[in-house]
Amino acid sequence: MKIEKIELRYLEGKLDEPFAWSQRWTDVRSIINIKVFTDEGIVGWGETFGSLETMDSIASVLKLSIGEDPRHIQKIWNKLYRATFQGHVFAKSAVYAISALDTALYDIVGKADKKSASEILGGKFRDSIPVYATGLYYVNDFSFNDLIKEAEEHASDGFTGMKMKIGALSLKEDAERVLEVKKTIGDNIKLMFDANEAYDPISAVKFSKLVSGADLEWFEEPCASRDDSANIYVQSNSNIPISGAESLSTRWDIVPRMIKNVFDIFQPDICAVGGPSEMHKVGVIAQTLGKKFNPHFWGTGISFAAALHSLSVQPLSQIGMKDIPYENESVLECDRTPHPVRENLTNDIFVHNNSRINIPTGDGLGIEVDEQALESFTIGNIIKIDSPSLGQRIF
Repeated sequence: MKIEKIELRYLEGKLDEPFAWSQRWTDVRSIINIKVFTDEGIVGWGETFGSLETMDSIASVLKLSIGEDPRHIQKIWNKLYRATFQGHVFAKSAVYAISALDTALYDIVGKADKKSASEILGGKFRDSIPVYATGLYYVNDFSFNDLIKEAEEHASDGFTGMKMKIGALSLKEDAERVLEVKKTIGDNIKLMFDANEAYDPISAVKFSKLVSGADLEWFEEPCASRDDSANIYVQSNSNIPISGAESLSTRWDIVPRMIKNVFDIFQPDICAVGGPSEMHKVGVIAQTLGKKFNPHFWGTGISFAAALHSLSVQPLSQIGMKDIPYENESVLECDRTPHPVRENLTNDIFVHNNSRINIPTGDGLGIEVDEQALESFTIGNIIKIDSPSLGQRIF
């Protein structure tokens, strides 16, 4: 079996109402989608982050896989990584291409062997993954009432944890929002909060102290993800665990920060870390080093399925008699914010039961892509890649 062709699309959906985090407001959601064709007629799906402007650079990396046997997942991963190493693979387009392709390869090999992606990864340890609801963004001119109403809805829906945004308002205003949400949802539902890199280390520690009277699960991305000294300062001076790493890529980017205790909890995203292959490697290293591992998610059903399969083979952070979410069992982010592409592109795999989602059991990723929806959300030209790269390296 050979990789014969890849189609690369930029997908975008317009929101009915904008929402915001610490950095900006948005009125669209987007994703880069790849469809990988083989000479045996098997098709695999993958996705990653990026924009119309990064499509060409992602395509140039994907071109290196044409003609390869998709069963050779690790060989292809390392071929693309090696070819882009001197061109700063961490500068996103390269690792975005690797992440999307790696996901698609597990889909293809699973379909070819009539096995799930988790079986290709080595065999699942569990049938479902614990999830928490992500939402509670700034909406409607920073409406406080809308924030509380949404928190009540997530609680009523049965989620045992949820995450909210901070960092756009003053420390005092955002602290009041955190404390009021925690009061609303009660002691039996966990609350996390995410600054999206909004603070300097002094402000982050001040914020941590303002909310320290509440039982809070983690403080996400207090400072810039690659500002190790700032995050170490916060980690050392906050009584709330610090999390991060969604903006980091591959084990070479993440593991040194595990060793330096930059974060207490590591949260790579399968669309940026390097796909299921690298997610699994980083997860096992996290267990080895005694770090909690709770991956980030911000895509559609394609990457969510890949993340579920990856966590199905994630060992407990500390071996014990029971799997206990947040304590020794990894939890996965479940995006509940509006996303027209996510809501229409695949069959609905986001249905939870008591804050757990079943791992897809079909072949490959176990998802179905609605190609009419795919076409309706496609912006710009489809890039078709059907000839191998003429070079060995991409700078």
